Amino acid sequence: MTSSIAAAKERLRSVARERLASVPPAERESKSALVAERVVRLDVVRRAERLLLHRALPSEVTTEELLAAALARGQRVFAPRVDGSRLTFLEICLATRWRRSALGVLEPQAGKAFALAARERFKTVVLTPGLAFDEKGGRLGRGGGHYDRFLHEARREDGGLVAIAMAFELQMVADVPRDAHDELVDCIVTEARVIGIAGRRGEPSPSEK
Repeated sequence: MTSSIAAAKERLRSVARERLASVPPAERESKSALVAERVVRLDVVRRAERLLLHRALPSEVTTEELLAAALARGQRVFAPRVDGSRLTFLEICLATRWRRSALGVLEPQAGKAFALAARERFKTVVLTPGLAFDEKGGRLGRGGGHYDRFLHEARREDGGLVAIAMAFELQMVADVPRDAHDELVDCIVTEARVIGIAGRRGEPSPSEK
């Protein structure tokens, strides 16, 4: 990572955190519900057999409705856990016990680890958090690089894996600074719209937008 790109990322992270912190809790809750409604209408999400779904931080789009809906539909749901520099996904259920990470994120204490298999291609959707996004699929995370590494490795095994970002409109920016190793998302869902990234999997049909 060049020093100029690293500095640009840190400036944008600071701006994005300030924007997220400015959203009143009631507004965050209502907008999160709108995001969740749009996500569950996506055909690629309805057809998925497995959803990789994080538990959100207080400032992020809430994922609790999506988690409950996916389990109710009988989809297999995996939640992320950070172990050192590696991001792993463990299968969860209603009885799952959770721990809080150093960053304050709820992570599953135990569960069957997610693994891609050739016979199960094209059936996995990753719901990705982030601080800022652009309409080209650029995503700015919190600096650990965990999702970039995971997506890079997973896409080598399953070219049909779909990464969908959940965000508020205030997190959308003109351009996210990118390094060569930064992975793009395939679709971005906000409270106002569904942004299908041209040429990538996960692009919604007109009825889903």
